[in-house]
Amino acid sequence: MAVDYSVLKKGGFMRQKQKNRFSLRLKVVGGHLTSNQLLTIAETAEKYGEGYVHLTSRQGVEIPFIRLDDIDEVKAKLAEGDCEPGVCGARVRTVTSCQGKAVCPSGCIDTYGLAEEISERFFAMDLPHKFKFGVTGCQNNCLKAEENDIGIKRRHRG
Repeated sequence: MAVDYSVLKKGGFMRQKQKNRFSLRLKVVGGHLTSNQLLTIAETAEKYGEGYVHLTSRQGVEIPFIRLDDIDEVKAKLAEGDCEPGVCGARVRTVTSCQGKAVCPSGCIDTYGLAEEISERFFAMDLPHKFKFGVTGCQNNCLKAEENDIGIKRRHRG
């Protein structure tokens, strides 16, 4: 049976140079993960990804070295721990955010809440090109909002 690599890519599975191996990109809105999700990711990486996890520049997590034959098991294992695959290709990517007012002394907006709202509305939407949102919660702009297709940041009042 032929493998539809475009469907796998849309579902977050990127081909590696090793034959029939994939790196799975996970959906991590605003860089937030629970300890249970981290445990699930670690267990999945240990069993299916040769024990490796890669942290991306967009606050994401990837598990490399997943065998083609294990993809369905990997998705099921991750779902048990409230983790879901991200996306690749010409789609709206996982929304990034800084920690905002929940943690940062300079934060003045609920960045994670806003990132969640944007994600619920737009995540994985098919578009002509990949599309990225980023939310930053103060004038420090630690997230570098302008490096996204749409960046939301608090304007400095001075």
